[in-house]
Amino acid sequence: MDECRLDYAESVEGLPVDLRSLAAELPFHLGLTEQTDGGWGDYAALKPFQSLSDFASEDAKLQGRPHLSGEHRRHYLRAHRRGGFFGLFIDRLSDGQVADRPEWPRLGACLFDQWCRSLADATGSEALATHATHAALTAWESGMDLERTCLEQRALTIPQYVDLVSRKVAWLGTASFCLILAHGRPERLPTFRRAFDLLLLSSQCLDDALDHEEDARLHGVSFPAALGVPPGGLLRAAPRVARLGAEVAGAGGFSHLGTWLAERARELDDVRPASHSFQNELAALVLGESVATLYGLAKDARAEAPG
Repeated sequence: MDECRLDYAESVEGLPVDLRSLAAELPFHLGLTEQTDGGWGDYAALKPFQSLSDFASEDAKLQGRPHLSGEHRRHYLRAHRRGGFFGLFIDRLSDGQVADRPEWPRLGACLFDQWCRSLADATGSEALATHATHAALTAWESGMDLERTCLEQRALTIPQYVDLVSRKVAWLGTASFCLILAHGRPERLPTFRRAFDLLLLSSQCLDDALDHEEDARLHGVSFPAALGVPPGGLLRAAPRVARLGAEVAGAGGFSHLGTWLAERARELDDVRPASHSFQNELAALVLGESVATLYGLAKDARAEAPG
């Protein structure tokens, strides 16, 4: 059994008895896996999504060696994954595709409480854990509000898209942000946060391009249409954004994350839309340069993305 499954099995055992059987199949009920015994990893397969805190534990002063004990890193991994369990739970329930159940509110409260407690154990600070988890929840709520407003208006600017993606998935970075604050060098947090946001944005560009037909049925408009770009343009923007994240991470001393993002960019370069058109490439260029400008990355300091 992989570590993520073990972490979730432990979480299930910590729930009230009457919630355990439902919780054990939660990834299936949320539509994250097609198997009743499927795990969270079936949906969140990318390594940073499963173990982001390991990437955050890198300290340049220690020449790339983790600056936490193995046991301490394990506490942060547990907090990271429990944040993922809760975050995916509220995110999937909010999209209207999961059937209502009377158990959901109490299960959500239990998952949130487990996340808070595991983060307090990792950081050694209940105050930091409470503040960080509630801040992430507030960010998610504001991101959802922004998304709903933009989709109702059928229009979305690139800064709005970048902002809502960052807010909606802030919960996934919370344990790693706290690791840097409590056991790293706090001045490095803005750099890590920028690289993490670009990782999220690259993944979201890919997902929203591939899911544009489903989103149009669900929301009445797809994200590419709201942005005013073809789906293939958003798809081709994904490697450009990943490459920006690699540069930010590498320059900021998070070399492991930078290396992973650079490899991810190369993989995404091979993901092509059905029609390889000039319109797609132009849209990807505009999106990529707009994101670079938002993150203060000068064009002449970057290698041009292939293709």
